[in-house]
Amino acid sequence: MPGLRGRTGRKNLTEYQGWPKGIYPMSDGWVPPCYPGEEELMEFEEKMHSRKKSTLVKRHICVKEPQFEQLAKKEFAQKSEYSLLAFPIAEGEYSGEGDDRSYYLVVFYEPSKKSKVERAFKSTGNDLTEYEQVVVDPDSEIPNEERFMYAHGAGEAGECILSEYEYQVVPK
Repeated sequence: MPGLRGRTGRKNLTEYQGWPKGIYPMSDGWVPPCYPGEEELMEFEEKMHSRKKSTLVKRHICVKEPQFEQLAKKEFAQKSEYSLLAFPIAEGEYSGEGDDRSYYLVVFYEPSKKSKVERAFKSTGNDLTEYEQVVVDPDSEIPNEERFMYAHGAGEAGECILSEYEYQVVPK
């Protein structure tokens, strides 16, 4: 699509990191005038490449509703410097109603903050030290892992992403 090459001729506009994915460009090369220009795309790409990525580790743990409510509070998580991916477990053998509801958590934190995170979990009645610590692949392309690595790199730990789906635990 010759009409999409940037003025500098370096690469097609669709190859820039910030190019919106979707139906454009049309087969004739037309794009809406509101789409970003080459200058905007280059600026966005430079901004994305200048971000700092933190090295993180993660642990997997199951907690009940009262502990989850405390652990998911933004202020608590920011103070303790961890981030969470939370998956609610559907009612059944491993999860109940109300305070008996279970959550599967993936806890992300920087290795240097390990004792701080463990103390935070201990304060809610959960011993995180019993669970294996796994290094997050720095080249991971899993969107939430990337998001957490960049957030921690910018000093913005404390995010909790709660899945909109319930997960059912089934026996093998």
